[in-house]
Amino acid sequence: MRRVVIVCEGQTEEAFISRVMVPAFVETGILLQGITVETSPGHKGGAMRYDRLRPALRNALANGRVAAVTTLIDLYKLAPDFPGYGAALPLPTLAERLRALESQLHADVVAHCGCNPARFIPHVQPHEFEALLFSDVSVLAGLEAGWAAAAPALVQARMAAPTPEEINNGHETKPSARLETLLRNPSYRKLRHGPIAAERIGLARIESECPHFAKWLAQLRIL
Repeated sequence: MRRVVIVCEGQTEEAFISRVMVPAFVETGILLQGITVETSPGHKGGAMRYDRLRPALRNALANGRVAAVTTLIDLYKLAPDFPGYGAALPLPTLAERLRALESQLHADVVAHCGCNPARFIPHVQPHEFEALLFSDVSVLAGLEAGWAAAAPALVQARMAAPTPEEINNGHETKPSARLETLLRNPSYRKLRHGPIAAERIGLARIESECPHFAKWLAQLRIL
Protein backbone atom coordinates (compact mmCIF):
# COMPACT_ATOMS: atom_id res chain seq x y z
CA MET A 1 0.00 0.00 0.00
CA ARG A 2 1.25 3.47 -0.88
CA ARG A 3 0.71 5.88 2.01
CA VAL A 4 -0.58 9.38 1.22
CA VAL A 5 -0.92 12.02 3.95
CA ILE A 6 -3.68 14.65 3.66
CA VAL A 7 -3.05 17.71 5.83
CA CYS A 8 -6.56 19.03 6.36
CA GLU A 9 -8.52 22.03 7.60
CA GLY A 10 -10.04 20.50 10.73
CA GLN A 11 -11.56 17.53 12.50
CA THR A 12 -14.60 17.38 10.19
CA GLU A 13 -12.39 17.02 7.13
CA GLU A 14 -10.27 14.42 8.95
CA ALA A 15 -13.43 12.43 9.78
CA PHE A 16 -14.60 12.75 6.15
CA ILE A 17 -11.27 11.35 4.96
CA SER A 18 -11.46 8.38 7.37
CA ARG A 19 -15.12 7.61 6.80
CA VAL A 20 -15.54 8.26 3.07
CA MET A 21 -12.23 8.59 1.23
CA VAL A 22 -10.13 5.87 2.89
CA PRO A 23 -12.52 3.00 2.03
CA ALA A 24 -12.84 4.23 -1.56
CA PHE A 25 -9.07 4.29 -2.09
CA VAL A 26 -8.19 0.91 -0.56
CA GLU A 27 -8.83 -0.94 -3.82
CA THR A 28 -6.38 1.37 -5.63
CA GLY A 29 -3.57 0.32 -3.26
CA ILE A 30 -3.45 3.76 -1.63
CA LEU A 31 -3.75 4.24 2.14
CA LEU A 32 -4.92 7.77 2.92
CA GLN A 33 -4.20 9.37 6.30
CA GLY A 34 -5.75 12.66 7.38
CA ILE A 35 -3.78 14.94 9.70
CA THR A 36 -5.19 18.06 11.37
CA VAL A 37 -2.78 20.87 12.17
CA GLU A 38 -2.45 22.06 15.76
CA THR A 39 -3.50 25.72 15.66
CA SER A 40 -3.06 26.51 19.35
CA PRO A 41 -1.86 24.55 22.39
CA GLY A 42 -4.19 21.57 22.77
CA HIS A 43 -6.45 22.63 19.90
CA LYS A 44 -6.50 21.37 16.31
CA GLY A 45 -8.17 22.80 13.24
CA GLY A 46 -9.58 26.18 12.20
CA ALA A 47 -7.72 29.47 11.78
CA MET A 48 -5.37 27.86 9.27
CA ARG A 49 -2.47 30.29 8.93
CA TYR A 50 0.28 29.40 6.50
CA ASP A 51 2.97 29.63 9.14
CA ARG A 52 1.18 26.72 10.84
CA LEU A 53 0.45 24.74 7.69
CA ARG A 54 3.94 24.81 6.20
CA PRO A 55 5.73 23.06 9.11
CA ALA A 56 3.07 20.32 9.04
CA LEU A 57 3.67 19.80 5.33
CA ARG A 58 7.44 19.80 5.85
CA ASN A 59 7.20 17.17 8.60
CA ALA A 60 4.95 14.93 6.50
CA LEU A 61 7.21 15.20 3.46
CA ALA A 62 10.28 14.38 5.58
CA ASN A 63 8.86 10.90 6.20
CA GLY A 64 10.43 8.71 3.50
CA ARG A 65 7.70 6.09 3.93
CA VAL A 66 5.07 8.55 2.71
CA ALA A 67 4.59 8.38 -1.06
CA ALA A 68 2.94 11.79 -1.34
CA VAL A 69 1.48 14.63 0.72
CA THR A 70 -1.56 16.70 -0.20
CA THR A 71 -3.93 19.22 1.38
CA LEU A 72 -7.66 19.63 2.01
CA ILE A 73 -8.07 23.24 3.09
CA ASP A 74 -10.91 25.71 2.55
CA LEU A 75 -10.69 28.65 0.17
CA TYR A 76 -13.04 30.55 2.51
CA LYS A 77 -11.05 32.70 4.93
CA LEU A 78 -7.74 31.53 3.56
CA ALA A 79 -5.13 33.47 5.51
CA PRO A 80 -3.46 36.45 3.78
CA ASP A 81 -0.01 34.95 4.47
CA PHE A 82 -0.82 32.11 2.05
CA PRO A 83 1.57 32.06 -0.98
CA GLY A 84 0.19 34.06 -3.88
CA TYR A 85 -2.86 35.25 -1.90
CA GLY A 86 -2.61 38.91 -2.92
CA ALA A 87 -2.10 38.15 -6.62
CA ALA A 88 -4.80 35.47 -6.81
CA LEU A 89 -7.61 37.42 -5.16
CA PRO A 90 -8.27 39.88 -8.05
CA LEU A 91 -8.36 37.15 -10.73
CA PRO A 92 -11.76 37.12 -12.45
CA THR A 93 -12.78 33.46 -12.17
CA LEU A 94 -12.82 30.92 -9.38
CA ALA A 95 -10.83 28.48 -11.52
CA GLU A 96 -8.08 31.04 -12.09
CA ARG A 97 -7.87 31.90 -8.39
CA LEU A 98 -7.61 28.24 -7.42
CA ARG A 99 -5.01 27.54 -10.10
CA ALA A 100 -2.87 30.48 -8.96
CA LEU A 101 -3.11 29.62 -5.25
CA GLU A 102 -2.32 25.93 -5.75
CA SER A 103 0.55 26.72 -8.10
CA GLN A 104 2.13 29.16 -5.61
CA LEU A 105 1.58 26.73 -2.72
CA HIS A 106 3.30 23.97 -4.68
CA ALA A 107 6.26 26.19 -5.58
CA ASP A 108 6.74 27.42 -2.01
CA VAL A 109 6.50 23.99 -0.36
CA VAL A 110 8.82 22.31 -2.86
CA ALA A 111 11.39 25.10 -2.46
CA HIS A 112 11.10 25.08 1.34
CA CYS A 113 11.25 21.29 1.75
CA GLY A 114 13.55 20.47 -1.15
CA CYS A 115 11.31 17.53 -2.02
CA ASN A 116 10.55 15.82 -5.31
CA PRO A 117 7.82 18.07 -6.85
CA ALA A 118 5.73 15.00 -7.66
CA ARG A 119 5.42 14.15 -3.93
CA PHE A 120 3.36 17.24 -3.11
CA ILE A 121 -0.15 17.77 -4.53
CA PRO A 122 -1.77 21.04 -3.36
CA HIS A 123 -5.56 21.18 -3.10
CA VAL A 124 -7.66 24.14 -1.98
CA GLN A 125 -11.38 23.31 -1.72
CA PRO A 126 -13.85 25.98 -2.93
CA HIS A 127 -15.28 27.46 -0.78
CA GLU A 128 -15.68 25.05 2.14
CA PHE A 129 -16.01 21.32 2.84
CA GLU A 130 -19.79 21.86 3.27
CA ALA A 131 -20.08 22.72 -0.44
CA LEU A 132 -19.66 18.99 -1.13
CA LEU A 133 -22.85 18.27 0.85
CA PHE A 134 -24.87 20.28 -1.70
CA SER A 135 -24.09 17.54 -4.26
CA ASP A 136 -27.38 15.86 -3.30
CA VAL A 137 -29.62 18.05 -1.18
CA SER A 138 -32.41 15.44 -1.05
CA VAL A 139 -30.08 13.03 0.74
CA LEU A 140 -28.83 15.84 2.98
CA ALA A 141 -32.39 16.93 3.91
CA GLY A 142 -33.29 13.31 4.68
CA LEU A 143 -30.50 12.85 7.20
CA GLU A 144 -32.71 14.00 10.11
CA ALA A 145 -36.52 13.82 10.20
CA GLY A 146 -36.76 17.46 11.21
CA TRP A 147 -34.79 18.67 8.18
CA ALA A 148 -37.34 17.78 5.47
CA ALA A 149 -38.89 21.25 5.55
CA ALA A 150 -35.53 22.76 4.56
CA ALA A 151 -35.36 20.80 1.30
CA PRO A 152 -36.89 23.52 -0.96
CA ALA A 153 -34.48 26.18 0.37
CA LEU A 154 -31.53 23.81 -0.06
CA VAL A 155 -32.58 23.07 -3.64
CA GLN A 156 -32.91 26.82 -4.31
CA ALA A 157 -29.40 27.47 -2.97
CA ARG A 158 -27.97 24.63 -5.05
CA MET A 159 -29.72 25.69 -8.26
CA ALA A 160 -28.53 29.29 -7.89
CA ALA A 161 -24.92 28.21 -8.51
CA PRO A 162 -23.50 26.29 -11.49
CA THR A 163 -21.90 23.75 -9.14
CA PRO A 164 -21.90 23.22 -5.35
CA GLU A 165 -18.32 24.49 -5.31
CA GLU A 166 -19.50 27.89 -6.58
CA ILE A 167 -21.99 28.52 -3.77
CA ASN A 168 -20.55 31.83 -2.66
CA ASN A 169 -18.26 32.64 0.20
CA GLY A 170 -20.17 35.43 1.93
CA HIS A 171 -20.26 35.40 5.71
CA GLU A 172 -24.00 34.70 5.74
CA THR A 173 -24.20 32.77 2.45
CA LYS A 174 -21.20 30.43 2.56
CA PRO A 175 -22.23 26.74 2.47
CA SER A 176 -21.79 26.10 6.20
CA ALA A 177 -23.77 29.25 7.12
CA ARG A 178 -26.65 28.13 4.91
CA LEU A 179 -26.72 24.72 6.60
CA GLU A 180 -26.59 26.24 10.08
CA THR A 181 -29.48 28.58 9.19
CA LEU A 182 -31.71 26.08 7.38
CA LEU A 183 -31.13 22.82 9.22
CA ARG A 184 -32.84 22.90 12.63
CA ASN A 185 -34.40 20.31 14.93
CA PRO A 186 -31.76 19.14 15.43
CA SER A 187 -29.33 21.92 14.55
CA TYR A 188 -26.69 21.09 11.96
CA ARG A 189 -23.45 20.16 13.70
CA LYS A 190 -20.42 20.24 11.42
CA LEU A 191 -18.44 17.41 12.98
CA ARG A 192 -21.48 15.24 13.79
CA HIS A 193 -23.46 15.59 10.55
CA GLY A 194 -20.90 16.53 7.87
CA PRO A 195 -19.06 13.20 7.44
CA ILE A 196 -22.29 11.15 7.76
CA ALA A 197 -24.04 13.25 5.12
CA ALA A 198 -21.06 12.90 2.77
CA GLU A 199 -21.03 9.14 3.30
CA ARG A 200 -24.74 8.83 2.43
CA ILE A 201 -24.41 11.09 -0.62
CA GLY A 202 -21.49 8.98 -1.79
CA LEU A 203 -18.13 9.88 -3.28
CA ALA A 204 -19.23 9.17 -6.86
CA ARG A 205 -22.12 11.64 -6.61
CA ILE A 206 -19.88 14.29 -5.04
CA GLU A 207 -17.31 13.87 -7.80
CA SER A 208 -19.98 14.19 -10.48
CA GLU A 209 -21.15 17.52 -9.02
CA CYS A 210 -17.86 19.06 -7.83
CA PRO A 211 -15.27 19.28 -10.64
CA HIS A 212 -12.38 20.71 -8.62
CA PHE A 213 -12.76 18.04 -5.96
CA ALA A 214 -13.03 15.36 -8.68
CA LYS A 215 -9.83 16.60 -10.36
CA TRP A 216 -7.98 16.28 -7.06
CA LEU A 217 -9.15 12.71 -6.50
CA ALA A 218 -8.13 11.79 -10.04
CA GLN A 219 -4.60 13.03 -9.27
CA LEU A 220 -4.48 10.91 -6.11
CA ARG A 221 -5.73 7.75 -7.83
CA ILE A 222 -2.77 7.65 -10.24
CA LEU A 223 -0.07 8.01 -7.61
